[in-house]
Amino acid sequence: MKRELSSTSKENQPTSSSCIEKRRQEGKIRLAVVSGFFSTVGSLFGKFAGGVETDSISGLLLKGVFLVLMVTSNTVGCTFFVKALNASGSSLPCTITSAATSYICSAFAGSLIFNESTSLIWWCGISFVILGLLLISCTPSKDDYVPSLKKSKSQ
Repeated sequence: MKRELSSTSKENQPTSSSCIEKRRQEGKIRLAVVSGFFSTVGSLFGKFAGGVETDSISGLLLKGVFLVLMVTSNTVGCTFFVKALNASGSSLPCTITSAATSYICSAFAGSLIFNESTSLIWWCGISFVILGLLLISCTPSKDDYVPSLKKSKSQ
């Protein structure tokens, strides 16, 4: 009786491999979110660089600083994206997460920093893009296909 109870309790506990897999999944998602964030920051630095007047030496220097920050931020973002891809079995979840993070952070940054407005149509469009990416990533692969056990007409 005691053995049955102990074996039942072990079955209910998650195995260590499933816990490790869950942590890997969370890790690659975090890396992809960081990648999307740095992508947005790089775009912001690029926009700041484009708005700087180059009439003086200080203007040229400021523009150069913004351009270096843009390249650095994009490089860091690409590094995190590659790390997320290496941790993932498929590129789709990382791409979806990074793109969604970048879209949403860009909308909030544009609204907060540049006083830009986003319409309901824009948010619907972004939602459809993200939904489409999710649908593509959830499509079963050939490995997931299980042939049916129905007999064909010839049998």
